[in-house]
Amino acid sequence: MAVDFVATYKILVLGDSNVGKTCIVHRFCDETYYDTYISTIGIDFKQKIVNLDGMPIKLQIWDTAG
Repeated sequence: MAVDFVATYKILVLGDSNVGKTCIVHRFCDETYYDTYISTIGIDFKQKIVNLDGMPIKLQIWDTAG
């Protein structure tokens, strides 16, 4: 069954190399933390559904290489 979302937001994470962009994205989306440096090559994409005032919102998070 498909879930209807109230809205879909695209979030682009930008910044210098080796500042923690990927760690923030993984922590928010997967609730995991990696203490080793993992270099993003190109771009990575994750999705998370959050509830805002009881309504489902889809976040599309794009993690870029620094």
